Amino acid sequence: MSMPSTQSAPSRGLVSSVFHEYINGLRGLFTCPREIWFTFLIKVMESLCYFSSVLVLMAFLTQDMGLSDVKAGTIFGIFSASMSFFMLFVGFIADSLGIKKALIVGLGIALVGRMSISFTTSPWIVYPGLFVLSVGFAYMIPLLAAAVALFSTKPTQKFAFSWYYVVMNVGSLLAGLSLDWLREIFTQTIQFSVLGANITVRPTQMIFLVAVVTTILSMIIVVFCIRSKIPKKESEGDEAPNPAEAKKTEAPDTYSKRSPYQVMMEVVREKTFWVFIVFICLLVMVKMIFQYNHSLYPLYMERIDLKQWTGRLYAINPAIVIVLVPVMTAITSRMNAYKVILYGSFIAAGSVFFMGFGESIVYIVLFQVVLSIGEAIYSPRVYDYTASIAPPGREASYMAYSKAPMFFAKVAAGPASGFLLLHLCPEKGERNTELMWIIVGISTIISPITLWLGRKWLDVETRKKAMDEGVAKAPA
Repeated sequence: MSMPSTQSAPSRGLVSSVFHEYINGLRGLFTCPREIWFTFLIKVMESLCYFSSVLVLMAFLTQDMGLSDVKAGTIFGIFSASMSFFMLFVGFIADSLGIKKALIVGLGIALVGRMSISFTTSPWIVYPGLFVLSVGFAYMIPLLAAAVALFSTKPTQKFAFSWYYVVMNVGSLLAGLSLDWLREIFTQTIQFSVLGANITVRPTQMIFLVAVVTTILSMIIVVFCIRSKIPKKESEGDEAPNPAEAKKTEAPDTYSKRSPYQVMMEVVREKTFWVFIVFICLLVMVKMIFQYNHSLYPLYMERIDLKQWTGRLYAINPAIVIVLVPVMTAITSRMNAYKVILYGSFIAAGSVFFMGFGESIVYIVLFQVVLSIGEAIYSPRVYDYTASIAPPGREASYMAYSKAPMFFAKVAAGPASGFLLLHLCPEKGERNTELMWIIVGISTIISPITLWLGRKWLDVETRKKAMDEGVAKAPA
């Protein structure tokens, strides 16, 4: 009779631990400067703009601009890849401006891009507009992450970044839920005149127009609610600095005195760096599922006559991630980061094969649910792996260079989506969507398989631990 209570005790302890950790963390956020909450709000709105835009971009390019599937996929791929490319450089500009000016500039760039694609289908305006928008997205993503670091106190920073990941998914959830609703409301082209010029807004462009309004709201928040300088007492918090933490931060200060070129050359000479790059390259194919979820999935849903379910089923992913990430992080916090990434990536990659069973809402739901579970397990621990493998003071460089493989992958994913749609899921004619998703599944499962085959070399955390234990056991 004692067995059930014995088995349930760890479960109750885990739930209690997660609950208390988040309550304490939430209380801690209220000790941060007020700007942290405005940063979260802007992140929600920027995520709403991003995810809603990419969910309809392929439809806009094919239906409103008349491009073929392959051409639209190529444009989508270039647009997505540009974000990863520009993200490597925009941080230097943002650092030189200061956070408030940088946010205004970033939102201004994004606003120009969003307006460019909201009122016309002219390639001479849309393509440069998409280019500007990719710069805006690339600028805002690391900038808002930097704002979280700046506006959180040292004791609360870890929890602040946890919430940052959650609010990003809140924006994604709102994008999914609002997509079907907006499509039901706006079914006709709207025409009006501004200063004598005739403006035409198509139903798909109404979603871009919502992003324009949201961006203007974000700019108002920055202008009136974000201070240029935060009082030192607010930014540091009440807790005294930990001597160990103070010692840990000495390396970045010394390291930052070197020029960017010197930093780059020192990093690329390290063997550990190339282990990290191989790891990121192998993980890329699993991350590509999310690219296909934006480029392939929306048109697939339209062509199997489930257009009205596109947003709602897409919203399953962020809804689960919002709830599951903190729980999975607590459950796996004491496990080896590489092993957690390996298990989670197998689950995420395997989710695609549900789509190979047939064109059914049931299979789409299973795909989104299993994908979300896998993402909640492995995605947060990638940051852990990066922190464990990067030498002290070089974490930022590792994070920046980690974006490079995704650039090449995104370039390939766009045309691949167009090719698969054209031959296996055409707008008219026979379809073989089951084969299409199986091909995607095979390409994504390559990542966890290669990660498993190379685990002895890539699992730096375990190798370091074994070496430390070996040194400790060695005779004096």
